[in-house]
This record gives sequence, C-alpha cells and structure tokens, in this order.
Amino acid sequence: MTNAQMWALIVGFASPVLISVINQPQWSHAARTLVQVVVSVLVGLGSALFAGDFAGKDVVTSVLVAAVAAISAYKGVFKPSGIAPKVEKATSVAARG
Repeated sequence: MTNAQMWALIVGFASPVLISVINQPQWSHAARTLVQVVVSVLVGLGSALFAGDFAGKDVVTSVLVAAVAAISAYKGVFKPSGIAPKVEKATSVAARG
C-alpha cells in the first residue's frame, strides 16, 4: 500500500463526520450520495497530492480507497452508533431556523 493510499484510508475513514456536517436530513438520497462522492474524490486527490503520488493510477486508487473507507466507516461505525445522524440533525439548516 502506498503512502497516498494509506492517507486516503485514514482520512476516508474519518470523512463520514465531515459528510454528516454537509448533508441535510431533508435532502434526497441522490443528493446525499453526491456529497459522499465529491468528498471521497477530494480526499483521494488531496491524499495523492500530499503523499507526492499524483499520477494517474495512484490518484484513481486513492479516490477508490477513500470512497470504500468512507462507506464502510459510515455503515459500520457512524450510522449504527448514531453519531452521523446526530451530527446531521445538529448541523441542519432546519434545526437552526
């Protein structure tokens, strides 16, 4: 595993908290998925750039590793524990208004 992939895995695992801050409970499933994809792409690109592995295959692999880590962490840790839903509700525009 390259440094870029390792960083993508670490940051991708923590990214569901950031995604929960951005996502709104009233948004459609498609909109919420789009946020997850965009964050995973940014994490993968940033990890590859940070690690100095900013080349075709390394970038794509980093993005995919970040996406798999984020989805796994969300479904395995952050959603069942209630952390993600609580963060979404606390940062919801509707909660502030």
